[in-house]
Amino acid sequence: MKGGNWGKVLKVDLTTGKIETEELPEQHYRDFLGGSGLAAKWFFDHRGWEADPLSPENPLMIMNGPLSGTSYPGVSRLEICARSPLTGIWGEASMGGHFSPQLKRTGYDGIIVLGASEKPVYLYVTDEGAEIRDASHLWGKDTYETEELLKEEVGDKRAQVICIGPAGENLVKYANVMNDRGSTAGRCGMGAVMGYKRLKAVVARGNKKYPVADEAGFKAAREKMSETLKFSMVAEGLHAFGSNVHMEYGMAIGDTPVKNWREAYWAEGPEKLGGTTVAEKILTRTHSCFACPIACKRIVEIKEGPYRMEEGPGSEYEAAAALGTLQRMDSLEANHKANELCNRYGMDVISCGGVIAYATEAFEEGLIKEEDTGGLRLGWNRPDVLLELIRRIAFREGIGDDMAEGVRSMAEKYGGQEFAIHVKGLECPMHDPRALWGMALTYATSIRGACHCADSNLYVDLGLLNHNELGVKRSWPYRAKGKAAQTIASQKKGVIANSAVICQYAWNASGGSLADMAEALRTLTGFGYTVEELAKVGDRIWYLKRAIGNLCGATREDDRLPRRILEPHPEGVTSSLHLALYPQFMSMVPMGKMRVEKVKDTTVNLMKKYLFPNMDKILTSLNKLPMFSLSRKKLQQGDPAERQRRTVAFDEMLEEYYRLRDIDEKGRPSRRRLEELGLQDVAEVLHG
Repeated sequence: MKGGNWGKVLKVDLTTGKIETEELPEQHYRDFLGGSGLAAKWFFDHRGWEADPLSPENPLMIMNGPLSGTSYPGVSRLEICARSPLTGIWGEASMGGHFSPQLKRTGYDGIIVLGASEKPVYLYVTDEGAEIRDASHLWGKDTYETEELLKEEVGDKRAQVICIGPAGENLVKYANVMNDRGSTAGRCGMGAVMGYKRLKAVVARGNKKYPVADEAGFKAAREKMSETLKFSMVAEGLHAFGSNVHMEYGMAIGDTPVKNWREAYWAEGPEKLGGTTVAEKILTRTHSCFACPIACKRIVEIKEGPYRMEEGPGSEYEAAAALGTLQRMDSLEANHKANELCNRYGMDVISCGGVIAYATEAFEEGLIKEEDTGGLRLGWNRPDVLLELIRRIAFREGIGDDMAEGVRSMAEKYGGQEFAIHVKGLECPMHDPRALWGMALTYATSIRGACHCADSNLYVDLGLLNHNELGVKRSWPYRAKGKAAQTIASQKKGVIANSAVICQYAWNASGGSLADMAEALRTLTGFGYTVEELAKVGDRIWYLKRAIGNLCGATREDDRLPRRILEPHPEGVTSSLHLALYPQFMSMVPMGKMRVEKVKDTTVNLMKKYLFPNMDKILTSLNKLPMFSLSRKKLQQGDPAERQRRTVAFDEMLEEYYRLRDIDEKGRPSRRRLEELGLQDVAEVLHG
C-alpha cells in the first residue's frame, strides 16, 4: 500500500466476540478510493443486500478515506454505512468532528461490525488492537453523558468517541451517531443499526503516523488549498455565521421550506432564526472539526428562560430550518433546545423535523386525532409541543412510537401521502427544488433517498461552482435544459467527496476543483490519478451504489418527488435576480492578481457587517421592482401559463438523466455501462 491508506480494516463479530484484521486489495483502493466507495464494494462482495436492516447479518461499516484525518483542510470526516432501517436500501451518513483522525492513527482504514451482542457493549480501538467491553452501565445515557464517561473510563481525554443515545437504543428508524456533541452521522438510521447490535459506542485512540507517498507534493497541495480558502467568501460566511448563514438568502429565494413546504416566504424565519441573529444573541464562540480552517460550528448558551441551555453546539442550517421554519416556529431559544435534545437523544434533525411537520399537518387535517396523541394538541409555532414530541419519539412513547418509523410509514398508516415529503423513505433536507430545479434531480436520483450531500448541485445552481473541467456547462436554475448533465457531473464530485473523504463545505468553498483533488490524492496515495481517471472513479462508485439500491428493491418508480415540492406556491415566487448577483459577492477565487490581504479584508468586513445580515431585506426589496415582480403577480392571479412555466419540469429532466446514465426501464444501470467501468461482477448479479 503506497500512501493515505493502511490496506486493512478491523472486522468485529459481536455475536461471537471474534476480532480480526482483514486486508483489502490495493486495486480496490485505487478503484473505489475509500469511505463510502470502499464500503459499497465490501457490502456488494459480501452480499449485504440480502440482510434485513435490523438483523445481525447487516454489516455496519465505519470507514475513513485516504484524505481522512490528514492535514489537508476539511478532511476530518468519515462515513458510516449499512442497509438503512428507515429506507430499506443502501444507507450512508457522513460525520465530521474529531473521531476520524484518531481512527486513522490506529492503523486501520475502517471498522466493519457484524453480528449482534446479547448485552450492551462498546468497542475500544487503539494502535495495539481492539477489545469489546461491557457497556451496560452506559445504556440509557444520552450521547453527551456517554462521551464524557467513556473518555474518563479509558483514561485518555484525547480519545474520541462515537456513540448512540436513547433513540438508537430504542431503534428509532432515523437515529443518528454522535461525536464531539455536535458532529453527527445523521441520515438513514445508522444509530438504529448500532442500537440493534447493542453497540453503544466506539472509542478510538491512535499514535501511528499515516503514510504519504510524496511528502513535498502533498504539502504543496495542502498549502494551495489553504491559500484558496483564505480568499473564499463562502468560507468567510461559514466562519462568521455558520452554515445557517444560508437562512437569510435561502428564505429570500424560496429555498428554505416553511410550514411543511406550504409557504414560499416567511420574514420571521431569517429575522428570528438566522445565522446573523444567532451571532448577535446567543453565540459564545466558534468551533471547528479537526484541522479545519473554516470553523463553521457554533457554540451557544441560553442563560435563562424555559429553554435554558448550557454552553454547547448550536443549530446548523438544517436544524434551524427543520426544527424552526418547517414548523413555522419563531423561537430562537426553543429551536436550539430542540437541536440539543436531538443531539443528546441521538436523532437526525432533518427526519425528525420532517416527521413532526407532517404530523402537525395531519392533525390539522383531522387524520391524526387527540386520542392518537394522548391529548397533545399539535400545531404550528408551539415550541413546547415540539420539544415534547422529540422526547416521545426518542423513547417511542405514545404517538412517538409511530413517528419513530418515519414519515413514509406515518402516511401509510394515517394518510396524507401528498404532504409526506420524502424520497425513497428518506425525509427531504431543507432545500426547495422549486427554487433550484437541480435539487429535484438531486433528490430523485440520490442513492440513499432525498439527500443534498450526495452531489454538488446545490452549489452549482447557486452559481458558486462550475463543471467546466468536465466539459459541462452550468444549467440556469429554472430551466430543464442541461440539468441532467449538470447533475451527473455533480454526482461524480459528490461521490468522490464521500469516498476521499472531504467536507463538501471546504472543498466547494475552495472551488470544488477535480484537478486539485487529483493532485492531493496523487501525492498522498501514489496512485497516478488524472482528472479523467478520478471522474471515472466517481462514476464507478455511483453505478455500484445504484446497483446495490436495485438489489435492495429500488426501481424507477422510487425516483419520484412529492407534487407539493414541484408545483409553484400560489402566492408567487421570488425572482431570479439573486442568481446573477449572489455568486459575484460570494466568490473571490477568480480574482487572480487581486488576491491581496487589503482587498480581502475590506470585502470581508463589508460582507459581515452589511451584506450577510441584510441579504433577505436586500433581495426581497429588489424583487419588488416591476421588472422582477411580474411573474409573482401572474401566479397570484392564477395564470395557468405562468403556473405551468414555474412548475419544475421534472419528468423532462429525469428522462434525459436516464438516457445519459443508460438506466433501463427497471431503473437498473445497463450491463454495457457496468462492464465499461470494470463492474462485470455487478453486471452479472444484476442482469444474470
